[in-house]
Amino acid sequence: MEKIKVVVLGSEDAGKTTLMENLLGNIGKVEYSGSTVAIDYGNLILNGKKIHVFGTPGQERFHFMRELTLKGVDFAIVVLDSSRGIMDLDKKIINALNSMKIPYLIFINKIDMVNREKLNKLLDEIKENYNDYHYIIEGSGLNGVGLDKLKDILSTVGQGL
Repeated sequence: MEKIKVVVLGSEDAGKTTLMENLLGNIGKVEYSGSTVAIDYGNLILNGKKIHVFGTPGQERFHFMRELTLKGVDFAIVVLDSSRGIMDLDKKIINALNSMKIPYLIFINKIDMVNREKLNKLLDEIKENYNDYHYIIEGSGLNGVGLDKLKDILSTVGQGL
């Protein structure tokens, strides 16, 4: 069975762990006061592939974990909190993915917390400043919105997105 490594990245409180829990079911996670402080892990089988998914903490001080998890990665998911927009750490993550030529998608999370106008402004900002992403998904990790589309995309990783 083909094995695929996927890393979930984004700034603090963007909803990375919640997205992983609702995408994968049970995951290994370590939290302190509600914040992830270690690497989350879970897996699923899609299209005959075992997808290993690693989630990284969003605090700046854990940058070394992001660097470690990106070694040998096949695909990345950048989770943005639509209520906050693109944070400085998100910009650093996207620039790092681009410079390392790692394919990624942007999951705009928490769309249930913003109006369409704010969401459209965020989409415009992404499209103006970042054009190396492969997909953009609007969703809610908490409510499961966009997860079917995410699974469809993950099932094609390794097939020349």
